[in-house]
Amino acid sequence: MADIEGFGIDPLGSTPGELLRSIEDLAPGPLVMSALLMIDRSALNADDAVRYLRIHDRVASWWAALQADALVAATGPSALVSEFLALDPRPDHDAERTIRIEDAAREEVAAALRWSPATAQRSMDHARLLAGPLRETRDCLELGEISSMHARVICEAAERLSSRDADCEQFTDECAALQQRVLRMARRSTLSRTKACLNRAVEAIDAAGQARRRQRARCTRDVQVSPDVDGIATLVARLDALTAHAIMRAVNVAAAGPVVAGAPSATAGERRAEALAALILGSTADGACSDAPDGMSPGVRLDVTLDVTLDVTIPVTALQASSDEPSAITVAGLPVEFAEVRRLLDDPAVQAHLRPVITDEHGHILDLGRRRYEISAALRRFIVARDRVCRFPGCGRSAEFCQIDHATSWDDGGASDASNLGALCVRHHQLKTHGGWDITESARDGSCTWRSPQGRIHSHVPLALAGQPPPPF
Repeated sequence: MADIEGFGIDPLGSTPGELLRSIEDLAPGPLVMSALLMIDRSALNADDAVRYLRIHDRVASWWAALQADALVAATGPSALVSEFLALDPRPDHDAERTIRIEDAAREEVAAALRWSPATAQRSMDHARLLAGPLRETRDCLELGEISSMHARVICEAAERLSSRDADCEQFTDECAALQQRVLRMARRSTLSRTKACLNRAVEAIDAAGQARRRQRARCTRDVQVSPDVDGIATLVARLDALTAHAIMRAVNVAAAGPVVAGAPSATAGERRAEALAALILGSTADGACSDAPDGMSPGVRLDVTLDVTLDVTIPVTALQASSDEPSAITVAGLPVEFAEVRRLLDDPAVQAHLRPVITDEHGHILDLGRRRYEISAALRRFIVARDRVCRFPGCGRSAEFCQIDHATSWDDGGASDASNLGALCVRHHQLKTHGGWDITESARDGSCTWRSPQGRIHSHVPLALAGQPPPPF
């Protein structure tokens, strides 16, 4: 049977794997979508199923870009304000008034698609941004290089810029700068890393506006409790980033501490919950309820001794009085103001230790001011500071709670140096040791290349310090 035009092979006489391999490098579009529809998903083996999912994800992005185009066609490239002249209907009144209705097409779209008016307006606003100042993002979406979720968070970051409602030309320029900083990260990395990169970009592009927004956001701090079921309630605290991470670090440290002798075992989540209660109340919430009914946790009863370390990254320029550049001070990758750090340092109970950090031109840590080749405490601190999270692609587990792994094992000649060492959480360390995953390359800056059990290659690039653009894609 002759090949069907466009596929390069006969889709009706080919196996699912052959058909998927013939389209995996094609730009997403009707042809690729048609090929996916021809495949019986239940007949795919594990390798071909992953290949199907990757192609499907790119097609979904292309499809989302087409929807954005249609939204602009339905509602216009910008908000349309309709004005109507209305007469006062009361007798003996000749007064007139003007009625203004903005984006009347919103309800047409919302009703047709069964969206709420708020959802329709948000989708319209994002579609207009993608058709205008964020056109490069829209093109990446159409090519399947980023997902619709990546495009959404980029639109949300652009909406935060102060020039959004003030200066069209300035807003266009700032959107171009935002995309230049972020799209390389969005193409290759997870949504959470893209959000972190966006936060840093907005901080650098609109420093004055970000300072105002941060001050306004402090007014939204609060603590609330929401009752759940089965005797459980959810406690939510909205705090400034520095305080929130300091508390979370304290909870993790306490949860990792010793358990009172005789107390039952518990999950990591239970230990954190008990640790928070012990830190606030001075004892665990459940007390010493050792005779709890079957199936009910009697309480972990942690022996809490608090000694918390919080890493704050401060560029040298922030310490120079003459500098007028954004300081880009961060805690766990989140920007904080120097005033917040100063309040912490002024606390007599806080001990501050300065440690020099040497980075490359992209902001990736190369050294902590000393060089050691054995896995000493100093070398471990360097690996944790450099990697910040587990080195498995997409994993966000804090490096502080990870194991230090040899990319090439010691038995195979691997050295105990920064180029061969990296942070891996327990699960991904086990997958590397026993699950068929391999690190094929490992560099001093923490970057590494993984090979999956099915032979796929995945790259990991460490998080850069704040204020630095990502390396070239």
